[in-house]
Amino acid sequence: MTRTHGWDGGMSRRGSIDLKTILALVFALAGLSWAAVGLLGSRGEPEPDGPRVLSSVVDDQGNELETDYTSTSGTKRLDAAREQIQNIVNAESMGVLTAIEGPKGAPEGVSDAVINAFVPLLSGDHDAFLAAIEAMGGKVPGDLDGEHPMFTHLKKELEGAKIDLSRITVRKYVAPEPGQGRMRMTRDEENDGSGGPSMRTQRMEMRPESVFPDAPEPTDPSAIEVQIPVQPKGEDLETIFGLVLTWNKDLKLWQPATYGVIKNRLVEEEG
Repeated sequence: MTRTHGWDGGMSRRGSIDLKTILALVFALAGLSWAAVGLLGSRGEPEPDGPRVLSSVVDDQGNELETDYTSTSGTKRLDAAREQIQNIVNAESMGVLTAIEGPKGAPEGVSDAVINAFVPLLSGDHDAFLAAIEAMGGKVPGDLDGEHPMFTHLKKELEGAKIDLSRITVRKYVAPEPGQGRMRMTRDEENDGSGGPSMRTQRMEMRPESVFPDAPEPTDPSAIEVQIPVQPKGEDLETIFGLVLTWNKDLKLWQPATYGVIKNRLVEEEG
């Protein structure tokens, strides 16, 4: 399959994108750490013998996008961001829920789940994280020693991050091809043979089965995905928080089926 991509932005055109790589890693909570694929440096610098990052804010065609990050530091800013996220997700959810068969509740149910899943990670509040799990119909482990591993891993990316409210999206989730077992990696390449920059995507997903044992899997027809672009604290490059929600018809609640981190990088090989 070939496809020609272009990109434009604050630099001159460097050539068409010749490669699109999707790396999907799905981690179960038990016995697996939250591991990133070491393709790119965290601040736009290449790893040794690795590619140079040209941009981390690009669309599916490799075009650079404008950003409008909002700070969430301090209680007032966090509360304001929470309200804006709620309103945006409500509006974005209406059309998506209409297209899904069967009763799936009001858009407010989706936005409540997003706020519960995301804001405690943004604030770095572990007690709020545990309370949110219970609010979403989950089960907090009774023998928890210290922080929950999922919280520890995700807050490294999200605590204190800035948010681009203008690019929050809600859409029907399209699951990757099933892998073997609970951990999988898939690679998809498209090459038009023209050379030039490459667009690479890292996608890491964690299944919270131990805290939401009754949540339908991401393959459920009800699955929707909410993506929230963030700029992690102290970093220049963007990360996207990806939350897949499925409808628990018994509890009549939207519950997290996966928590994810997505990193898009437009890169140029050195040399």
